[in-house]
Amino acid sequence: MLYGLMDCNNFFVSCERVFRPDLEGKPVVVLSNNDGCIVSRSNEAKEMAIPMGLPFFQLRDHDPLGQVTAFSSNYVLYADLSKRVMSVLADMVCETMPYSIDECFFTLDASHGKAYEIASSIPARVRKWTGIPVSVGLAPTKTLAKMACRFAKKYKGYNNFCAIDSAEKLAKALRLVKLEDVWGIGRRTIKTLNKAGLFTAADFCNSSEGQVRKLLGINGLRTWKELRGEDSVKSDSVTDAKQSICTSRSFAEMVTDVEDLRPMVANFASQCASKLRAQGSVANIVSVFVSSNAYREDLQQYSNICNVALSEASASQIDIVRAADRGLLSIFRKGVAYKKAGVILSGIAPEAPRQLSLFAQTDFSQAEKKERLSKLIDKINGAKGMNKVHLASQMPHIENNDGKEETTAIFLNNLRRDHISPRYTTDWNDIIRVKS
Repeated sequence: MLYGLMDCNNFFVSCERVFRPDLEGKPVVVLSNNDGCIVSRSNEAKEMAIPMGLPFFQLRDHDPLGQVTAFSSNYVLYADLSKRVMSVLADMVCETMPYSIDECFFTLDASHGKAYEIASSIPARVRKWTGIPVSVGLAPTKTLAKMACRFAKKYKGYNNFCAIDSAEKLAKALRLVKLEDVWGIGRRTIKTLNKAGLFTAADFCNSSEGQVRKLLGINGLRTWKELRGEDSVKSDSVTDAKQSICTSRSFAEMVTDVEDLRPMVANFASQCASKLRAQGSVANIVSVFVSSNAYREDLQQYSNICNVALSEASASQIDIVRAADRGLLSIFRKGVAYKKAGVILSGIAPEAPRQLSLFAQTDFSQAEKKERLSKLIDKINGAKGMNKVHLASQMPHIENNDGKEETTAIFLNNLRRDHISPRYTTDWNDIIRVKS
């Protein structure tokens, strides 16, 4: 069996270019929430030495002529295009293992020649059917597939596809790759390895098994085996359910009134609950945090977090939103101008079997109603748009100056998005109009 990795090139920028072909070959960047800093760059922007994470207001220092086109993050569009890309890949391979919004591992059981043919054709088909450029790596292990994909993306001569499928190619790749660029080697780990005189993937592979185990333990040993061509990272570990889920925002305008903050926190809690149900899990702890603006030294500084334990693990919006509201009210302080708030779910466990409380008087019919209601809300919102149906404690929909309805996810969370692009694929009002 061979493993592959498909990675979308400069994904957020590529999504914007699908509907703006006039921006091909021009510098483009995508900004974080509140148009704060740069989170995605085209190759042309990278060549201008525009660093990742650069605050947007400093872009003029790197772009005095105003050549760069900037977009606010449009996550609804990016998520929809991601689904389309993954769907194209799924039709071509045996099994897919999504790793992030723009990366996906896959397997091929075909003979070596056939597997090579299929994998090498993925970039052209995905680009033709979705407009998104991708790079593909193929190798005997997931770690080596990620390394091959890195080469495919970095060197134009590979035409977006690279295979590490021989001992000669493997030896060359290991010599060229620095340890900090190896999947599974973190910042703290690299310091330990560098102190031991290990700087490249080849250095690491040439170490003895005993030395690797002593330096990094069992997880480092898995990476060592993977780099030597031994499949050691289980497929489940790539797609494991998250152990914590967080939704938070920095506000464009500071909030001082608890009644303005409560519906925002309710929105965050509801989004966390939806993510929790999507992965088939329940949570035991709901945490709420708030903080003031650390950059405004002229204002009162305050930050706090409250952990609310649920009597029984739940994925119900009703339970989680209520718990978040209790937590917020317990830590809210009058006179503070709040810049950020968020909700974190932890103590996550599988939906079934579920541990019940010894003392709680569980009403199973009521719990079943909550579960059915949550699933119905997810179904409607999946078909009609985010937060079309929501709890009364959340922010309602309103209309902007054009009479167009805005979803809470974009408009009502107090976000600044001055450069947002249309939702071309998910909103009939934003569909492209072709002029004759």
